[in-house]
Amino acid sequence: MGTGRRGFLLGTAGALAAAGTASAAPGGVTWVLTNNVGYEADGPKRAVIACSTPGVHRFELVEHGTGKVVHRGTAKHVGPVADWKANQFPAVPSFYSVADFSGFTRSGEFVLSTDGAVSRPFVVEPLVLERRTLPHVVRFFKDSRSFGEYDRVDRSLPYEPDPSVRVDAHGGWYDAAADWSKHFTQLSRYSFCNTLQLPLTAYVLWAAYDELTRREVADFRHLRELLHDEALYGADYLVRVQMPGGSFYGSVRQPQEDDIGIDPSKRFLRMGPLNYREGCGVAVAALARAARGSVDGEFPRSRYLAAAEAAFSFLQVNNVRLTNDGKENIQDDYNVLLAAVELFKATSKAEYRAEADRRASSLVARLMPRGNFRADDKDRPYFHPSDAGMPVVALLAYSSIAGSEVLAAVRKSLEFELSITGAVPNPFGYARQVVQTAAGERFDGFFFPHDAAGTWWQGENARLASLAAAARLAAARFDAAFAARLRSYAADQLSWIVGCNPFDVCMLEGSGRTAPIYLEYPDGSAVGSWRWIRAAGGIVNGVTGRGADGRGIEWDPGVASSGPNTDWRWLEQWIPHSTWFLYAVAAG
Repeated sequence: MGTGRRGFLLGTAGALAAAGTASAAPGGVTWVLTNNVGYEADGPKRAVIACSTPGVHRFELVEHGTGKVVHRGTAKHVGPVADWKANQFPAVPSFYSVADFSGFTRSGEFVLSTDGAVSRPFVVEPLVLERRTLPHVVRFFKDSRSFGEYDRVDRSLPYEPDPSVRVDAHGGWYDAAADWSKHFTQLSRYSFCNTLQLPLTAYVLWAAYDELTRREVADFRHLRELLHDEALYGADYLVRVQMPGGSFYGSVRQPQEDDIGIDPSKRFLRMGPLNYREGCGVAVAALARAARGSVDGEFPRSRYLAAAEAAFSFLQVNNVRLTNDGKENIQDDYNVLLAAVELFKATSKAEYRAEADRRASSLVARLMPRGNFRADDKDRPYFHPSDAGMPVVALLAYSSIAGSEVLAAVRKSLEFELSITGAVPNPFGYARQVVQTAAGERFDGFFFPHDAAGTWWQGENARLASLAAAARLAAARFDAAFAARLRSYAADQLSWIVGCNPFDVCMLEGSGRTAPIYLEYPDGSAVGSWRWIRAAGGIVNGVTGRGADGRGIEWDPGVASSGPNTDWRWLEQWIPHSTWFLYAVAAG
């Protein structure tokens, strides 16, 4: 993410808590926190009642507009959350109860009321997230396309190691609301936290298109057309940035990437050839899937397949030497697995099926007795800031060509995710994880340690959405009872993103009622600038741990608390968040 001159105005959550809102009872001691967008008519429905004192809460579901009570219940006490109570900013309530009204299935607009406190209005209806978030999310990628003078310059960029080499790298998507670079990944120097960025989006656009097609809902037609167009656009960019010999160039960069006024002529192409875990695996998968399409993009489908096969052939020989530490790890396994699966589907060649078999076996062998994956060849736990659901997603993709033989491993992994999430009071169902600090300390926690990827850390909405995608994709493969648990877990992650969190903030622009404010303070100005225009469908980074080890909870701290150049950790829209959210919602 960008790290330049950015400041921050203390945002929505703290101001609401201080001033009181429609969610607060007299005295400001009770809040009713809900999914800001709405709940699936036949799906899980949970709201959280947050208080400064413990108590029993009876709640009523009230029809918005008429005041008619349509459902009553008693909330289940599940708090406090010890980790958050010990270290928090801004202050969060100490006690929580969960109001479950999953049995209510009637469509309409409602509020939930308890002890004089009332939630924000929300809807209940079939396909609520598909209808009310995907139109924004799908268009977000078009809004994030490289454009104008920047895109014109990108048609002939100098390659940083040898400026005499010029590359046509136009197209693709900008990385973030305040970063007009284009990245395959940004954490290449670290072994276990390579974030998948632009090529992941190229792949997920195809995957989401396939999921919506599979579901055969007539109302998805326009969404599918938009996804198909955007997926071809992504494949075209990947062809352009393929290096001679097979692999890919890395990032289109510019000095001070978060300065909107930078001279476009100073942009350049950096890094390459990349390895599998730097995004080449999902790039190959995206190209191979594009080759199976029904129409050509800027390039013919045969060119997509040739690019995919050339990259795979090169990296099968050279991948290890291109890694930062000379070793492959779990990220290589799931990247290669996705690539091999898509290549096999496109060609039916035995060599791709054999490599898919090998990588699937390697992933399964990484399962620890507890059910979590190990990242290395020893026992380092796999935890990831944005792609935590990828091992399961890759194994499920493999099952589409190999049958059910890996489903036992998938179930073991997901049983672990459910278990660790429910092991402590956790009213919002936030996906917990096994983490390891830079010093080697391991523990079960909520948030990513700040030093696990050097100085890079941020909110984890992509991680949550990736786990929601994995759970939703898996649900259809298991018995009804386990599927219901998976769908409930996934709903909790998506609800957190769209408002059901301790700060009552919807982190998806354009669909909720409490989107946060993102301001920059250029050149030390005391007046915040809104020059970074946010796009509907974009999702901000999100909530983090407050302590350096990831313990505690923090959101929207303000420049006075955290200092300059830090606000992006919570409030910058980043393309992997919307990418994973798209996949999770499309999976249904």
